[in-house]
Amino acid sequence: MFSMKHKNAAILAALSVLVTACGGGSDDKAGSAAPLSANQQAFENLILAPNTGSYFLHWNLSASATQTSGVNYAYSDSSVLSSSPANGPQISTQSAPVNITSTLALVAPTPARVLKNGAILVAPATASSSKVSYVGNDIRVDSLAADNTTVVFSEIRSNYETVALTGAISTTPADFAHFHNVIFSNTAILNTAATYAAGSSYVKFTQTNAGDRYNAFDCTTATTGAAVTPCRTSTTLAAVLTTGISSTSDGVTYHLTDGSVSTVGGVSVWVATAPRPVSATLSSTVQYRIYFELNGNVYTGALIKDGTVLGGSSYVSNPAGTTVAERITFLPFDIRMNKAAHGSLVAAMKI
Repeated sequence: MFSMKHKNAAILAALSVLVTACGGGSDDKAGSAAPLSANQQAFENLILAPNTGSYFLHWNLSASATQTSGVNYAYSDSSVLSSSPANGPQISTQSAPVNITSTLALVAPTPARVLKNGAILVAPATASSSKVSYVGNDIRVDSLAADNTTVVFSEIRSNYETVALTGAISTTPADFAHFHNVIFSNTAILNTAATYAAGSSYVKFTQTNAGDRYNAFDCTTATTGAAVTPCRTSTTLAAVLTTGISSTSDGVTYHLTDGSVSTVGGVSVWVATAPRPVSATLSSTVQYRIYFELNGNVYTGALIKDGTVLGGSSYVSNPAGTTVAERITFLPFDIRMNKAAHGSLVAAMKI
């Protein structure tokens, strides 16, 4: 018979033989990273160095031939990751804006403002940073405040598809052309006889909101910081909504009974029951009008609920339509392009 001490030793010896036989004692594969999913591989093929980066266009252009400098604009920004998020969360910083026109001035865009944890946080519109990590098969992107630490809002990116761009710009795939709408539809903007450079491609993907996002809007005067302009001062949420408050963009006068009040991060927030009309949001993103009471004032904004698929862009699909919903198709996906594709479009710009 074995004593307990010797019995344990015998069992450990047997286990050692089994583990060694299975290769478990080898250090050759210790600490190896899990293989990337197809989504993550497509993401890295675009943005991870030595690849040349992920490029995104921003524009406000007229559908007619005439553009007005100071009002209309088109610029791009880009980012490159030096290390894979498979090694842990990485900080991605967007480049400064690059004007892709020769006739229009750069216009400072409005940053995103979000009510979170009892305060209004600001995600910069230019030279912004985000924290990128892998979650399951997908990519999580946390947009950061100017301190590069505070998370303002988050998205999950999935359903990646990489598409080559070849030949004449006039033969551009519909998704890419529709996403960039007027850049392609207004013949005065782009030379569609130009061709794409070798290696040009783009990625198409889905963005899903992660966590309820309470966007904060200016009610009157436009601002760019955390001090958004209130709708009413020195009053309460209950008083304003009992009387009723009109939203010009939504075309609705909201009353207390049109939604419900809850406490979010210590702040009283009223959320409308019905979504905002697409004529107001101009997006496929489902949003709900909110009013909230903060420091004795009442402010407005919109809630994007957790799990909502975020709209990427839109295009005029039926010019004869009499309503926004009839005229415009809203796209439920986003697009980024590589440096070769970006350079091809910039070279083809006619404005």
